[in-house]
Amino acid sequence: MTIRFQPFGDRVLKTFRVSFAPRMAFLVAVCAMALFSLTSESLAAEGSEEPTSVYGEEIVIDSIAQDSIDRGFEWLMAGLRKDGTIGTEANPSFKPDLASTAIVGLALLADGNTPTQGRYSQQTDKLLYGLLRLVDQRLDESYAFGKTALVQRKIGRNADLFLALLFLTEVYYETPYDEEMLRETIERLIHHICLTQKEDGTWGSESWAPILGTVIGWESLRTSASAGFRIDASAKKVAETLMENLERKRGLEESWMFRLYNDAASVRVLYSFSKYRESPLLMDTLEHLFEIIRNDPRIFDLAGGEEYYSLALVTECLVHDPRPQFKFWYPTVSRKLVVRQNRDGSWSGHHCIVDRTFCTAAALLTLMGPNQFLSKSDL
Repeated sequence: MTIRFQPFGDRVLKTFRVSFAPRMAFLVAVCAMALFSLTSESLAAEGSEEPTSVYGEEIVIDSIAQDSIDRGFEWLMAGLRKDGTIGTEANPSFKPDLASTAIVGLALLADGNTPTQGRYSQQTDKLLYGLLRLVDQRLDESYAFGKTALVQRKIGRNADLFLALLFLTEVYYETPYDEEMLRETIERLIHHICLTQKEDGTWGSESWAPILGTVIGWESLRTSASAGFRIDASAKKVAETLMENLERKRGLEESWMFRLYNDAASVRVLYSFSKYRESPLLMDTLEHLFEIIRNDPRIFDLAGGEEYYSLALVTECLVHDPRPQFKFWYPTVSRKLVVRQNRDGSWSGHHCIVDRTFCTAAALLTLMGPNQFLSKSDL
């Protein structure tokens, strides 16, 4: 389905990393706020339990979490290769990996970096071009399923492309050069991702966590639409399928890991649609997530990359929500992540996605949620 625009309503297009000097991205976002919003069918969702980092209505990153973030980046940046790529371990001896490079790029943007500004601006610039080369290789090659990377096998065949598109559309207006090359790569990715969406709105079910993959695919196209790219796909089908999935599994006993990333991924999409945001089913799903986050240590002790990324998806939603019952989420999750950080600054994966680069970058995305440096045009 083709994206449609209508006069600006009750949604707000968040600006891109507006803590920096005014730039083209800021101007574009301001114009978009005045003119457009996406229709509901478009693709435009072990510390103390006390919310010690909540002051009134604002959720902030405290000094403990910031120190953890800094150590995580030190570990990641040590593994960045000369060509701007990174492998599944943050060690230059590991071969380049597209999903790892893309999610590290997202973490750099969430920290406030761009290719021209920020404490890791040079690394961000280098990574951008490394990722563009990896995307070209990936789209030009025909992969047999047995040759797919770990993230593809666990989240979905196109998971690496979803993450790459997320990064490229987020950085698009922050890059003052090579716009034509960047736009061409983005359009190739969009075409491939739209083409591979199934009739039910998903991107297949052949992986370990297909719902998580579908949500990342949805998020990548939504962000692309917000950046002004034409999208021929359906967001409504994604939401309807996820709602049906939640209804079907309501009351069923599932393993903690399946329940976590299925529920978390569904929350991320459904939260973005006003017709679902206040639905009893979504509220029940959130309550279940709250319960296991508070009481089930396996979520953190045995986490794999799927869990770390799922926590980031929910944090994207709740860190901006003014309702008091959601304020415990970030301080609780952040403290439980911090105490499980390795001494070298990384986070380990204990099942499925065990790649430390992916796990570390996903954990950092959760910890940096309050920064609001990534666009949230659909929230």
